[in-house]
Formats: sequence, C-alpha cells, structure tokens
Amino acid sequence: MQLSHPHVIPITHLRNRPGIACQHVAITDEPIVVQRYKRQDGILVPLRESTFHRQMEAKFRAGQTP
Repeated sequence: MQLSHPHVIPITHLRNRPGIACQHVAITDEPIVVQRYKRQDGILVPLRESTFHRQMEAKFRAGQTP
C-alpha cells in the first residue's frame, strides 16, 4: 500500500469554506491537514476512519492488542 501526500490547506481557507473541505474528505475519503502559521496542527479525516481509530484505541487501552 502506497501512502499519498496529504492535502494541506491553510486554516483561513477552512474558515472561509468549511463545506468544501468536508465535501472533499467525504468524496475522496482522504484526510486534509490544516495548516496554521506554517505549522500543520490539525487534520480532518473521514468519519469512518475516526471511528476505526477510536475503536482501536479503546481495544489497546483495554489490553486487547492484536
């Protein structure tokens, strides 16, 4: 599996057009990295991916590592 480079957008674009960013994530199923003051501080991920990561974290914390 080859990982592609994440799509990076400035926070000002996210503030001005949050719907477009959400639509991009939903359609492409790829995350968007949010950049603020030249730092990449946040990320928008598809809901399915977020749910998967939360479930894996809960299993890990419960000692159920694969």
